Amino acid sequence: MGKAIGIDLGTTNSCAAVVEGRTPRVITHRGGAATIPSMFAIDEKGNRLVGHEAKRQAQLNPKNTVTASKRLIGRNFHSETIEKVRQVFTYEMVKGDNAEVLIKVKDQLFTLEQISAAILRRIKEVAEESMGADVDQAVITVPAYFNDRQRQAVRNAGKLAGLTVLRILNEPTAAALAYGLGKNLSKRIAVYDLGGGTFDISVIDVKSRIFEVIATGGDTFLGGVDFDDRVMQYMVEDFRSKHDLDIAIDPIAVQRLREACEAAKIELSTVDRTTIRVPCIVNDATGQPINLDVELTKETLETLTGDLVDRTLETCKRILAEANTTKDAIDTVLLVGGQSRMPLIRKKLEEFIQSPPSTGVNPDEAVSIGAAIMAHSLADRRAADVTLLDVLPMAIGINKVDGSMHVLFKKNQPLPHSKTRTLTTSKDNQRSIMLRLYQGESRLVAENELLGTFVFSGVRPAPKGTVKVEVTFLIDSEGILNLAARDTDTGQTVRSTIRLGKSGKKKRRQRRAAASQGGVATTASKSPDTAPVGKKTSGVAGTTPDSSAKPIAQSEATGFFGKVLGWFQVLFRG
Repeated sequence: MGKAIGIDLGTTNSCAAVVEGRTPRVITHRGGAATIPSMFAIDEKGNRLVGHEAKRQAQLNPKNTVTASKRLIGRNFHSETIEKVRQVFTYEMVKGDNAEVLIKVKDQLFTLEQISAAILRRIKEVAEESMGADVDQAVITVPAYFNDRQRQAVRNAGKLAGLTVLRILNEPTAAALAYGLGKNLSKRIAVYDLGGGTFDISVIDVKSRIFEVIATGGDTFLGGVDFDDRVMQYMVEDFRSKHDLDIAIDPIAVQRLREACEAAKIELSTVDRTTIRVPCIVNDATGQPINLDVELTKETLETLTGDLVDRTLETCKRILAEANTTKDAIDTVLLVGGQSRMPLIRKKLEEFIQSPPSTGVNPDEAVSIGAAIMAHSLADRRAADVTLLDVLPMAIGINKVDGSMHVLFKKNQPLPHSKTRTLTTSKDNQRSIMLRLYQGESRLVAENELLGTFVFSGVRPAPKGTVKVEVTFLIDSEGILNLAARDTDTGQTVRSTIRLGKSGKKKRRQRRAAASQGGVATTASKSPDTAPVGKKTSGVAGTTPDSSAKPIAQSEATGFFGKVLGWFQVLFRG
């Protein structure tokens, strides 16, 4: 069996680490670089390039260079997020059959899982070269606020890259591992993680080798690239006002400017002013080249991006409230992610928590080191055990007839946890039941993410309301959602399948198919906090909020449900 490593799959840069002996170390690339650009490209000769090779040619080949793909993974093509991204990114996005996002590079279509897999495969190759051994296992980190689709997509990418994914681990939790393991700590920490494309804040209790997440939240569309974009917009407007030319319509100019703005932003973390220079960025009406040469001060940068920093602090306030804790109860605030180096962020955080944030971990390397520690613990039986107690980042529920979401698992629900619901048929001889699961924080299902449509088939023919199907939901300690169903009268398992992310015509066809088989499910009993029973619910089952809901031990979950109920698994989590 090969080695196990930890991978921080980042929006702008990725990093990997390994535990050798008892000491974790970051895996460096040839030339000594500790990170690899999260970029994929195909050049003019048809060569596929990843990482540094892709970045070196990005300025001259922007349409065929994919950057920040982590922001797109697991998202619906019609989402507002994708609409915003398409206005900024230089490469082409295409709608897939299931409304997923496909990337067009040199007339070839790639899924986002394939793009991420290429980056992970490159990391795997570098690790094998550095360690002189095969690497076939990994713990891969994701933002704590990633939804089910996004997590499953990352897991699929790992598999495509030839890796056995030991665990999908939240980035703030990984950083806490890197900070606290082996120090025999007993404190409550907050991890402020502002990376290239996402922001997370988690409140975590650390007690020796036990890391218990109390609450987590964030924004999967707020990160360093948004700070870069603010500077870019400023430069574009400044250039337009001086020369009456719009450089935003030229993809090569945009890519060159983007890289210059990012470099200037980073430099302003240590100096008060810098100059953004892009020679011959465009030609004027006579064909003469024009240079972009603009001074940017730290004060201007802070004015342009101050509201983005404030957004992170508003999220911090909300998560502290959800954790039922105060600023005074936080012993340490860890800064993670490259964007957290910005002086304005450190200044505002210090004002917010009334004490300086900790610089006890390397913002760029902490997540990968924590992932490596977890990978070592899972892959090597001789390694000391690490206990992670995680929570659900967003509520999971099903739709009620009024369009609201009946919550099955609440936000920040400690894991593992299980619940049972009893469904019944609404038509005579109905042979299947459909159940849609949603994830999100809105009370309306239409504003939340559709995780999938579960179809329970093989229901025995009987008069309506006679058959009762008991559906058991279990989220284990790793955040895997398991569904199983059985006929309460016969004890027989009811087959289940899932349709993920279908939309439009396909959704309508599914509803017609369900109706032709006998209709939809209704609840087996009525309860004050559910919608009226016995009504059609657009092809979706209703539920009862009664029934058992209790935390269960991992061993009980695996033993009982694995033997009796026949699982169908879908990754969902925070």
